[in-house]
Amino acid sequence: MASIAFVQHDITARVPEMTDPTSTVEVPLTIRVDPLTGHSSRIVSGTKLAPLARPDLTELTAPPAFCPFCAATIDAATGTFDPSITAEGRIRRGSAVIVPNLMAYSEFSSVGLYDTASHFLDLPELTPGRVGDLLAAFAAYTRGVNGLRPLWSSVNANYLPSSGSSLIHPHAQSAHDGIGTTVQRNLVGLSRAWQGTESYWDALIAQEEGGDRWIGRRGRVAVLTPWAPIGFHEVWAVVEGARDITELTEEDCADLGIALSTVFQSYYSWNLTAFNWALYGGGPTPSERYSVLLRVVSRANPDAVYRSDVTYFERLHAEAVIDLAPEAVAAEIRPRFA
Repeated sequence: MASIAFVQHDITARVPEMTDPTSTVEVPLTIRVDPLTGHSSRIVSGTKLAPLARPDLTELTAPPAFCPFCAATIDAATGTFDPSITAEGRIRRGSAVIVPNLMAYSEFSSVGLYDTASHFLDLPELTPGRVGDLLAAFAAYTRGVNGLRPLWSSVNANYLPSSGSSLIHPHAQSAHDGIGTTVQRNLVGLSRAWQGTESYWDALIAQEEGGDRWIGRRGRVAVLTPWAPIGFHEVWAVVEGARDITELTEEDCADLGIALSTVFQSYYSWNLTAFNWALYGGGPTPSERYSVLLRVVSRANPDAVYRSDVTYFERLHAEAVIDLAPEAVAAEIRPRFA
């Protein structure tokens, strides 16, 4: 089995001392390079950016006069899918509902609600069952769309305005077209080109299992933190043997639900509130050398005036600046997942 090289550059910066600017102190800085994509991340030392307390979300999350995703309005406020995609009209799995998306982010797109009975669900309420049912419903829609013709597919989520969400009712969105996204195409293309007798993802899991970044396994779902994160508190879930979202089983979705829900519980314990997650399919011609990947990152809390966690490094240099090493994140989440 090919060994994956985890490249790290250790740098020492000399900066003015905070309490005495006339003197300098040495501060370590770590730059890590992702073995597959070449993406680099900077792990900084010193003051941590984690919030000391959670903001009061009462006013922000109060039920409005009208929400299209609540149980009383969803049937009148949303459309139904074309019968060529699904005979269900609206796809329901447990408390989850998938409906057509009004926003044309992709040729085919949908919106999924974890639950319509409650306008807002805080992180502890995003239970394994709710998350797993949502993913199973998205997988069903993805299979329906791909029944028309093979496409690039992804499922993605914003949660609260500081993550980019325009609606408070917790939801996720899927995107399906013949082009895919930049990150998705790179992941699949680089996976195909990986030099090794086995796939990169098989090699990664074999090398990381039981290590400092390993969190655990449920069925085909392997959960770990990445060597070079692209966001704060990033966690990965790799579905071994699943080349595309269309190949996710009910068991896979349930296990992914456990993984995501465990991350949400951990975020809650760290006084975090917002997140993004993305589930990347393998494209119209799936490769045995690619495995479906789910990524989740925390986002800044939606305080009235808050510091964004996206700076010029992330937006213009495609390089993350992280204040907590992935090994530390894994150490905190591992006991909860077990």
